[in-house]
Amino acid sequence: MQVSLNWLNEFVDLSNVEASQIAHELTMSGLEVESVEDVKPSFTNIKTVKIEKIDAHPNSDRLHLVTVNTGSGLKTVVCGAQNIQEGQVVPYASVGSQVLDRKTGEMFTLTPAVIRGVESQGMLCSADELGVSERNYQEEDGILVLNRIFPDVELGKDVKD
Repeated sequence: MQVSLNWLNEFVDLSNVEASQIAHELTMSGLEVESVEDVKPSFTNIKTVKIEKIDAHPNSDRLHLVTVNTGSGLKTVVCGAQNIQEGQVVPYASVGSQVLDRKTGEMFTLTPAVIRGVESQGMLCSADELGVSERNYQEEDGILVLNRIFPDVELGKDVKD
């Protein structure tokens, strides 16, 4: 079983205690701790957005033009994921954000892109692109749908929060 230190901190103030000390105390009390992992995401500037509108891409059968509400305006993103629907709240990386390249495992900075003749003002992110495990979110392949996991998620918030 995996237990988040943030989750434990909701019940007991552990802000001044090292994770290794907590692991030792839990093990000594009979709850064996197999490992302690630092899972801080290294992505930057990923915000929550709501999918307002999905249109067909004029130059592709598989891509979509997705209009998202960032909480401070609308942006258009070219997206190939098949699991998107209007009304979903999803992670959005604007130009300048850092996300994980699924092929290389390295972080990269998102740059302006024109995809099949249409400017994309960022990208919608999967769990893989954020460097988090999909199994923790029971999510199908494609974009991570945040309001399925966190029903009260607000628009324009940093995904790390």
